[in-house]
Amino acid sequence: MTYPYGLVIFDLDGTLVDSAADIAEAVNRTLRDWSLPTFTTDQVIAWVGEGSRVLMRRALDAAGGMMELDAVMPGFLVHYGDTALGAHAYDGVADALAGLRARGVHVAVCTNKNEAFVAPLLDALGLGVHVEAIVGGDTLAERKPSALPLLHLAHRFGVAAEACLMVGDSESDLLAARAAGMPVVLVSYGYHHALDLAGAGAVAVVDDLRALLALDTRG
Repeated sequence: MTYPYGLVIFDLDGTLVDSAADIAEAVNRTLRDWSLPTFTTDQVIAWVGEGSRVLMRRALDAAGGMMELDAVMPGFLVHYGDTALGAHAYDGVADALAGLRARGVHVAVCTNKNEAFVAPLLDALGLGVHVEAIVGGDTLAERKPSALPLLHLAHRFGVAAEACLMVGDSESDLLAARAAGMPVVLVSYGYHHALDLAGAGAVAVVDDLRALLALDTRG
């Protein structure tokens, strides 16, 4: 049976990898640099999804920090670079990516994480060999929930948007897919916060990415 999608685009954090502890550690190291209070992993993850600048702005606001974001970001990026490789892949991710590639499906990653951090992490986890393209939060002029990153990847592989599949865990992923006219699969784990998974209109909500290999109809 021919797989129904020519390109599957994956979010990274909360979809392919669990990076919660590493993101929280980078944020808290940065806050300590400025003698500000720190937060639990759950508190930090509630601010994830719209890129590192939004993340740090939310953390600074919560900590009462009045400094300019541009003064804080260089230190955060250093700390994030020091902690980012501590993430681990969720169960089934490697099998899912390998299975899609074996079916002749193109595989890409679209994340709001800065692009420079993505390939080293994927390679460290043995996932990079399956990923043909990466769009990070600073790759293009816009990031998710804009449709631009998804449409950029669809154009790169010559696949119509409606013949692509976005796989993610957050409202940002859902809104980007809707804006691009792409069907979407949501994962039941990850950092979906208050997103109504059941009511999102996804092709499927999956507990394990290996379930993607069984998809045989378009949503």
